[in-house]
Amino acid sequence: MTVQSTRFLGRPVAAAPDEDVVSHDKWALVADLTTAADDYGLSHRTITVLRTMLTFVPDRHLPPLPGCSIVFASNATLSERLGGMPESTLRRHLAALVEAHIITRVDSPNRKRYAKRLGQGIACAYGFDLAPLAIMARDISARARACERRAEEHAALRSAVLVARQTLCEQLASEGIDPDGMHELSPLLARTRLMLRRKNNAEALRALLIEFEAAVLSASDTENERHQHREINKNSDRTPVQSDVQNSAQRFAPSDTPSFESLTDSFTEYHRMFPQGASEWSELEKQARQLVPMMGIDLQVYEEASRIMAPCIAPIAVLCLLERFDTLKNPGGFLRHLTQRARSGELDMARLLASSGIIVS
Repeated sequence: MTVQSTRFLGRPVAAAPDEDVVSHDKWALVADLTTAADDYGLSHRTITVLRTMLTFVPDRHLPPLPGCSIVFASNATLSERLGGMPESTLRRHLAALVEAHIITRVDSPNRKRYAKRLGQGIACAYGFDLAPLAIMARDISARARACERRAEEHAALRSAVLVARQTLCEQLASEGIDPDGMHELSPLLARTRLMLRRKNNAEALRALLIEFEAAVLSASDTENERHQHREINKNSDRTPVQSDVQNSAQRFAPSDTPSFESLTDSFTEYHRMFPQGASEWSELEKQARQLVPMMGIDLQVYEEASRIMAPCIAPIAVLCLLERFDTLKNPGGFLRHLTQRARSGELDMARLLASSGIIVS
């Protein structure tokens, strides 16, 4: 911004004022307007049209005086300087600038754009007045600075979400869960991919950070509980457990349906994948169908197991495999083995549960 005497470029009035006014660097103004374009509802193509119009103003500094900076170039001339932009498109961008009050129209009696010369100068001109751009300089600058702050905040939030996502993915991977597979946190990760592509969504990113914090804490707590559970099983007296296994073996046969309540709460790894658990057998069966591909088990193998074992037994078998997944070299082959035993009537659910560390009371 600088202080200078105005230079009369021509307008439909008698003369330009003689007093000094505060003028503004036209290129700095258009740069700020580009930054704050969204606030004014302007596209970057529209601002390109404005930038081209400014090339018809000889002075670098734009005075905030109506009539002192009128561009009277024809649409054909503007289109040529814009690299051949169609005149219909040009008219649309000019209308957007007028609607945003960045420029104003100064119409001649026949609505044509032209200038009347007086000697070496211009007596009057009709076209588009760029003075409003300078008049709005303070507002444009303030909005541009605010947009820059929002952009910085958005960038910081985006980086924080990226770090949180990476932390969660690493934690899932360390627990043998494919972050890109189907699991309880898949919706959160999928939604994050969409949110990271968008702009001006700081509130949504803040909400994601809260969700990631809760997910990481929940996973950490579950991991601690799983380690404690294993330590208790490792160090506890084996005699009562063996007695429970024998009692369970007497209760369960291949055709039996184990108690839903007595089983689902006992599977630690299952609750890591589905913290909310399941409320009924049909829901558990759907969850088992989500688990099998994540465990590297062909869905057809599971469907065969469900047909032979019964729909309520197959999901339990899958949860047992999940519970001891770290020790299984071929989960799919093991499920086929269990299916064969069920076909021959030799599947012992109590033994399968006990081998997975699940004791049914």
